[in-house]
Amino acid sequence: MARRLLLALFTVAIIVLAFAPAQVAAAEWCDTDPLVLITTPGGAVVPVYVTNGALGAEHLVTVQLAAMTYTAQPTADGSATLVHLDVRIPDDVFASHFATRSVASSGPLATGDIYANTSGFSGQTMTLTFTLNVP
Repeated sequence: MARRLLLALFTVAIIVLAFAPAQVAAAEWCDTDPLVLITTPGGAVVPVYVTNGALGAEHLVTVQLAAMTYTAQPTADGSATLVHLDVRIPDDVFASHFATRSVASSGPLATGDIYANTSGFSGQTMTLTFTLNVP
């Protein structure tokens, strides 16, 4: 009798383990790093890398479709350029309102000088505001 009970419990344990849901891996950020050429009021062209990302690899194509626009105006003393860079990562077929981030820097993949960084959600505009030391 005890042997049958033990065998039954062992069988149930195997079935439960076999059909238990697999543990889901933690979501990772997917990033792209387009180069934006900022034209200053004085006519200089300054390359700025804009590393955009979304939480979840399934959003990579959407991150690559991010809309970016900027305005550049001289600072009050005219010695530099104030930049407002808007980044909008759209919603996609997988989700809406997923976590997003953006970093403006002088080097690829958020290296060199970090000008600004922000985070937000898909479908909403993230604004990066920074100063370039070029008139």
